[in-house]
Amino acid sequence: MNQNQADGTSTPNTVDEALQREIDAALEGQSIEQMMADAVPPPDKAGAGDAAGKGGEAQDDTLAHELKRGRIAAVRGDDVFVELSGIGKTQGIVSLQQFERPPRIGSIMDFVVTRFDDKEGMYHLSREGAVGRATWDQITKGSAVEARVVGANKGGLELEMVGSVRAFMPASQVDIGRVEDLSTMVGQKVQAIVQELDRKAKRVVLSRRQYLEKQREQQKGKTLATLELNQIREGVISSVMEYGAFVDLGGVDGLIHVSDISYSRVENPADHLKVGDKVNVKVLKIDPEKGRISLGLKQIEPDPWQLAGQSLFVGDQVSGRVTRTAPFGAFVEVDKGLEGLCPISELAWKRVGKVEDVLQADQVHLFKILEIDPGKRRLALSLKQAAGDPWIGATVTFEAKSIVEGTVLSCTEFGAFVELKPGIEGLVHISELDNKRVNKVTDVIKPGDVKQFRVLTVDEDNHRISLSLKQVAMLTEESQALARAAQDEKAAAASAASGSAPKAMPKKPRPNSGVGGLGKSGALGMGLRDLKL
Repeated sequence: MNQNQADGTSTPNTVDEALQREIDAALEGQSIEQMMADAVPPPDKAGAGDAAGKGGEAQDDTLAHELKRGRIAAVRGDDVFVELSGIGKTQGIVSLQQFERPPRIGSIMDFVVTRFDDKEGMYHLSREGAVGRATWDQITKGSAVEARVVGANKGGLELEMVGSVRAFMPASQVDIGRVEDLSTMVGQKVQAIVQELDRKAKRVVLSRRQYLEKQREQQKGKTLATLELNQIREGVISSVMEYGAFVDLGGVDGLIHVSDISYSRVENPADHLKVGDKVNVKVLKIDPEKGRISLGLKQIEPDPWQLAGQSLFVGDQVSGRVTRTAPFGAFVEVDKGLEGLCPISELAWKRVGKVEDVLQADQVHLFKILEIDPGKRRLALSLKQAAGDPWIGATVTFEAKSIVEGTVLSCTEFGAFVELKPGIEGLVHISELDNKRVNKVTDVIKPGDVKQFRVLTVDEDNHRISLSLKQVAMLTEESQALARAAQDEKAAAASAASGSAPKAMPKKPRPNSGVGGLGKSGALGMGLRDLKL
């Protein structure tokens, strides 16, 4: 240890280089010496004037401005009488106005000797400068001091210690974490460690961060000594990250992972926790080797899955909110912390291309419970079954051989799917599209077409209906023939009722009547009469 370190002083090169660069940037070219120039008040002008005005009065230059310690002997009017030690003539006097409050008789204080009055035989003293000089003598590098924040700039804080000693605190030394707005510190009293001290230049640099770190280190030992698994501890949120939140348990931080914040799904921890929040957490894991502590916030409350088996049963219909969608289905929260899955096949009785075509996030619907397993934390839900099975009574609604209207939904190589009503689809096989051969389904019908079909078969249990398009055309032709026959019968009946036979329709002569072959002779073979050579 060198002499400067021993007496608490330091030379500029003892400061960390990074810290020195930060100080220089913060002061923007102004030296700390300039900022601290007013650390010690100016000399007592009144005392100097009195000395000059009392010409002929002896002055003891050896004692002028010397720092002496004394005991308050009495307070009379505006004067305070002091018994000094270490001086032959021990009586001194100081103005009461130099005290913030009347001093207590018998208290020990430091004073500056301004002059000696021969006529009065008394030393004239001053408190101004004495406190400052005493404080400078007591400050040492590494010591803990208290200071009041009097100003702030983008580089740090300006502080004032006891005795009007000015100091500077770089922004990185204000707290363990980053302080976004330094102006919030103005006016506060803080404890700090003297990081740099140069008495000659009146240079003092403080670090509150070092003080807090020492306090945390002391608390850390006490906390770790009493920390146990499954304990419920109180802490303060120190920081919030995307993956969770850190909690100060008292000198040591633990992590609440995002999955342990709530039984409900948490997308952003900042939506649930804020820095400075006081929370009760459960100690889940302690890793002394890595210095890691895992905490749980949701574990403070009962697990909703343990109660789910007592309140939810297969077949129940429950209201749920869609939390998010995926290609294979939708996740639905039926109660706080209880999330189930509705597969895409259970969204509707018709074919569903995208989950978002049926459900959107934050929508609330009624679902039917298909399966519940609290041990595996699994809950299977159905939207379509909560709405009811439209196939019930399909054999009556869509009777075989009846004519129904439907909309073509999609076409495949083997046929086309037709929606007869929401949730009920039928299949028209390619062989039932037309009487003639069909090479491509879309040559006859296309998605979106609305046509009439004949029901061939209905399988209500397996949700299948076979349809035919060509039989509708065949039935149309038959119905037209039957309509003509019925019209003829009606006309014949009307004629019979009037007593006259219906007139026979004149027959048209057949061409080449009575002529055989290719000639006009009427005989078989070729007639040669008209042949011209």
